[in-house]
Amino acid sequence: MASGSRTSFENPVVEWIDSRLPIFTMMSKEYGVFPTPRNFNYFWNFGAIAMFMLVTMIVTGIALVMNYAPNTGIAFDAVERIMRDVNYGWLLRYIHMNGASFFFIAVYIHIFRGMYYGSYKKPRELLWIFGVVIFLLMMATAFMGYVLPWGQMSYWGATVITNLFSAIPVVGKTVVEFLWGGFSVDNPTLNRFFALHYLLPFVIVGVVFLHVWALHVTGSNNPS
Repeated sequence: MASGSRTSFENPVVEWIDSRLPIFTMMSKEYGVFPTPRNFNYFWNFGAIAMFMLVTMIVTGIALVMNYAPNTGIAFDAVERIMRDVNYGWLLRYIHMNGASFFFIAVYIHIFRGMYYGSYKKPRELLWIFGVVIFLLMMATAFMGYVLPWGQMSYWGATVITNLFSAIPVVGKTVVEFLWGGFSVDNPTLNRFFALHYLLPFVIVGVVFLHVWALHVTGSNNPS
């Protein structure tokens, strides 16, 4: 039942909170009774799947970071310790590592669905732009996470990809040295990548909030 513009709740605690800060009313309207087209197909589920994977990646990442050391001398050994000595560390790492692949699969399907059904067209241009920003942030975060185990593939991956920025005219060398934190890929590079890999997912969460907000302003596209 609604009381004015606010929904009433049977739970007295929820009702008390909502009467002072109507967050539950907002969630009910935006996620419980929000109107959507009736002709959706299964491809419209992949946005929610991607959001679930994002939460999974953040939770497992926070658990892993408690046992990781961003130092070139011990980073590889820290990952080995997570795999061998930390309780269920192997499971957390595999969920985090393979979850990244599932996250990208869900996002790719979400993107291709949007392209196929024209979700980028007026009035949803800003919704699409937020989605592109999320995808770019995801790629940056995934690359930095690839470097963190600090094996041979990690080191040379960081060397090759960061050197691509040297092709930028005038400022290319400065950008590369900023990414490295010096004149070669070394401990400052690993520290910077670790810090950004930890922080960027929370930036992604912020852009996802804007993405969903824009979606609820314009409404969902539909197959027809």
